[in-house]
Amino acid sequence: MDQKENLKALYIQEQDRKRIARDLHDVSLQNLAHLAHKLELAGMMMDKDPVGAKLELHIINKKLHEVIDDIRDIIFDLRPMTFDDLGFRESVERLLSVINAEGQYEIDADLSDVSCENDLILMNIFRIIQEILNNIVEHAEAHRIVIRCFQEDHTCHIFLSDDGVGFDEEDLENMEGKHFGISIIRERVNLLRGELLIRSHAGEGTQIQIKIPL
Repeated sequence: MDQKENLKALYIQEQDRKRIARDLHDVSLQNLAHLAHKLELAGMMMDKDPVGAKLELHIINKKLHEVIDDIRDIIFDLRPMTFDDLGFRESVERLLSVINAEGQYEIDADLSDVSCENDLILMNIFRIIQEILNNIVEHAEAHRIVIRCFQEDHTCHIFLSDDGVGFDEEDLENMEGKHFGISIIRERVNLLRGELLIRSHAGEGTQIQIKIPL
């Protein structure tokens, strides 16, 4: 791996660290600090208003379980346990379940298991799919997501599309500078010696096709 590719890999790692740090700070740490404050108030209320204090403790308990679920999601982002236990396809299925927890998307998924002797390649393919889905959730304003993933001739084929707001393809280069997600997807695909094709039109959604040698 030459210096340019080393820098690409370091860039991806640094963006992953930033995302994890942001999630921990914005979600978990702020919520825990808020719960600690409410716990202090409940302690002060215990003698004067035991019923109110018990109600506060019930609310704190509920919120604490929500924080635990948030931390589980962050851990899943770091290294999905299903990836080691059940494999690639089940990990992608779990990822789809997580992003569609509230049922806001119509998801059409056709997933085959992908096998490779190098576990690092499979994990990076998973990360690519994860980054594309995160982009759809954050930017596309979509209602329907289509995903196809299969292995053929020692190559992993990925197709992802949405019916969101899309963008004009001539703006793609400028968008890569603004949206880390797109640039990270491209860098990961390049590091895996893969091919990436992005097609989109404003108001007509986005289609992404990827081929990665296994």
